Amino acid sequence: MIPNNNPVFKKLEISAFIFGLLLIISLLSYSLLVNELLMWRSIALSVGTSLTVFLFYSSIRGIRAGDVVMVPILKEIETPFMEESYMDTVPAIAMEEGRKNNIIEVRLVDGTRGLVKLLHYGILSFPEGRLMEIEKPMKNTQSI
Repeated sequence: MIPNNNPVFKKLEISAFIFGLLLIISLLSYSLLVNELLMWRSIALSVGTSLTVFLFYSSIRGIRAGDVVMVPILKEIETPFMEESYMDTVPAIAMEEGRKNNIIEVRLVDGTRGLVKLLHYGILSFPEGRLMEIEKPMKNTQSI
């Protein structure tokens, strides 16, 4: 399998595995017991369990080191005639484990580190957080 850090694919993979496993069990039980009502109930249980896993997998798992967390950052554009600021959402890599409303350390794309408060996990998207603190990179100083 190709490694992918997309949380939706992880949830779909686990949910499909659980659904397939429970479907096999329900069909095997039908072949042994020949009870159609039991088969349909077990198929309904399979669908319900796999949907529950899909919806609540992120809440149970939390954030692990190496996961992607989307963080809004204020960016500025300078031109000779004006300055403009806007909010951009950038991916950051979690450096430690955490749960909702915890503060964890992350590494941003440019290499700086910061502290992020986790806001929510996201069902069909990456987890999101709010940047609480960021390290200021030291400017290169040349000694003469």
